Amino acid sequence: MTGQAHPCAQPSLALVHHSLSHKGDRSYNEDAYCHFRDKHVVSFAVADGMGGAAGGAQASHLAMQAVRAAVLTLDPEQFNAQLRAMSQRIQDEQQSTPRLRQMSTTVVELRIDTYAQKAVWAHWGDSRMYWFRATELMAMTVDHSVVQSLVSAGLLSAQEARSYPQKNVLLGAVGANSEVGPDVLATPVDVASGDAFLLCTDGIWNCLAPEDIEASLKKSGSVQAWVTDLMDQVERVGQGSNDNFTATGVWITSDGEQTLLLR
Repeated sequence: MTGQAHPCAQPSLALVHHSLSHKGDRSYNEDAYCHFRDKHVVSFAVADGMGGAAGGAQASHLAMQAVRAAVLTLDPEQFNAQLRAMSQRIQDEQQSTPRLRQMSTTVVELRIDTYAQKAVWAHWGDSRMYWFRATELMAMTVDHSVVQSLVSAGLLSAQEARSYPQKNVLLGAVGANSEVGPDVLATPVDVASGDAFLLCTDGIWNCLAPEDIEASLKKSGSVQAWVTDLMDQVERVGQGSNDNFTATGVWITSDGEQTLLLR
């Protein structure tokens, strides 16, 4: 009699990743990032805090603490509930510490089940995730912002949105009294060796269009080179006016020693 194979006996995906964060031209950095493994599920998350030097940094770090404390699941309903609990945790801290009353944070999180070879992601606010396959953009999160709502309604073009005066006004964020809740991918997607993901704060995408990120991916021989190149580009483009900027790159490989196979 043959027993059912244990999930860990099945082929699994290997992941290579790299993260960098820079305070830009600010005197402090309200961004935060983390990665965390729970059995065969791996989480990568990026947050952009708001509410001043103390409040923003506290909110983004509380969000990352919540990611690391969560039972990692690809179930969209449970994922959504965990994000709402994260928001409640920050609101509780607001109530207990008056100087932090205005703090909130964006968050974007990617979860990959390396044995099931599936991924799910979620975001709240305007930190973004990009998914590339064979260096071509497959999907991108849609910002919870006033300017994105105008783009979605056909009232602004993507190019006009980049210089819109209220582009930083959010409709939703973790810990805020939000008009919109978190967006969680409704159904996990299949992922495979050669896929690449970028999680980043608005300090990255305000300077770099999707085609710039894609061009950098095509020329990069490693995930470290890709993230470093993106950070270098942002520093050059926004010199003198850069917000904090943070990026996490994740490449899926068939062997952790290999880099992404590019065409």
